[in-house]
Order: sequence, then C-alpha cells, then structure tokens
Amino acid sequence: MSEAPRRPRRIARTTTSGSTVAPRARELRSPASLARESAYMVTELKRVVGVTALCFGMLAVLVVVDRLQ
Repeated sequence: MSEAPRRPRRIARTTTSGSTVAPRARELRSPASLARESAYMVTELKRVVGVTALCFGMLAVLVVVDRLQ
C-alpha cells in the first residue's frame, strides 16, 4: 500500500519582535480599490520613467564629457 504524497508544510513567518505571522493567502482585490489605486500607480510609473530617463541622460552627458577630455 503506497502512501499519499505529502503536501508541503506552511512555514510561519516571524517578525522582528519574534511573534509569528500566519502565511497570508493571496488576497483578491475589489474593483473599487483597484480603480482608486490605479491613478497612484500611473503617477508612480511616470515618476519611475522620469527618473530612469534622467539617469540615462546624465550617463550620456558623462560619456560625452569623458570622450572630450
């Protein structure tokens, strides 16, 4: 008689204070909360793109200055 395959154990996470935190199941988000947060996400993505473009621009300027010397 073969044994049934064992399910992997869930390991409880601990916080810095040592208290255990039960593993959180994947939470479903309501459409209202997604709509409310989507404006913030678009703003954050624009900010990330802007900072990335600035970094690449500064890198290009540094390369040009280095080549001129």
